[in-house]
Amino acid sequence: MRKWILSITALLMGFSPLSAADLTIEQIAKLTGPDRQKILEEGAKKEGELLWVGSFNEDNAKPMLDLFVQRYPFIKVNRVRTDSTKALQRVLAEFRAKSSKTDLITSSAVVDLKKAGAIQAFKSPTLDAYPAEDYDPDGYWAPFVFYYFGLAAYNTDQVKAAMAPKTYEDLLNPQWKSHIVVNAGSSGMPFFITFLRMQWGDAKAISYLEKLSAQKVIGRTESSRTVFGMMISGEHKIMIHPFLSHVGEAARKGAPVDVTMVNPVPYTASPLMLNKLAPHPYASMLLIDFLLDKDAQSILRDAGYFPTHPDVTPAEAIAPYVPKTHGLKKFLVDETEMANMMPETMAIYQRLFE
Repeated sequence: MRKWILSITALLMGFSPLSAADLTIEQIAKLTGPDRQKILEEGAKKEGELLWVGSFNEDNAKPMLDLFVQRYPFIKVNRVRTDSTKALQRVLAEFRAKSSKTDLITSSAVVDLKKAGAIQAFKSPTLDAYPAEDYDPDGYWAPFVFYYFGLAAYNTDQVKAAMAPKTYEDLLNPQWKSHIVVNAGSSGMPFFITFLRMQWGDAKAISYLEKLSAQKVIGRTESSRTVFGMMISGEHKIMIHPFLSHVGEAARKGAPVDVTMVNPVPYTASPLMLNKLAPHPYASMLLIDFLLDKDAQSILRDAGYFPTHPDVTPAEAIAPYVPKTHGLKKFLVDETEMANMMPETMAIYQRLFE
């Protein structure tokens, strides 16, 4: 009994004499103190593997995971690449069956997973370097990559820079009627509507959106990247709410494209989450630490993503599209708030843009 009391006291004080075999998933996820790394490695050696399920490109994941395995050769990283919806369905099915194979999750379905109690809050010392605004204050997710959005991307062969829409009001110019395209998926117009509602309140946002709908905005069901490509090819003159990483990538390749940005610039994060029933929590926490740290974030940077670590500068091609480069603020569109607002957002969308 005395040993047990001393062990719990030690955990609460930020260090632990416990061995890896003594800890629960929650204790592993929130482990702190000087012995943390040693305990995680000890446990990971016994686990030997982990499973990462989610929507991240395999080619871009490979160099990061190769480096991780070099660092921890006793861990095999298995991956199932799937979209956010299928990742959610898989994790929830395993959770209900109380038989999980999934450890690490990347999915935009944070709210659904959190409501179901299927994810475990965690602490990573790597996050000490991050601004508090960039990750979940309750510890249920951490930012893997950032996605910034512009106001309007435009085809420079068809639209001169001086004429490009630079404000929301500029999008209402009659010359753009039937020439504006937007992705109709959740990261497109519904996201745009929700962001305006967050910024302006419903009355102002809906008044503006009613005017924008008169512009005969063209909603496309293809992916944002595909719709962006249609604009570059000349099928459309302007695309609202583009991914700024797409703009930077295309501009680097010489495509006829530029973009305008407004203050604040909306952004989201691809969230890293730990399964509540993770069968390999020690290895998973080592991977979370790694993916958030500078080495992995530098690899993401070189692959054309906006890194989340504040000490990793974006690649040259996309550096001009970081908000602070233009003295602009950024605004994290919170997944929980967005989910709560989505039913009304979709009602607005269907009434005005479908």
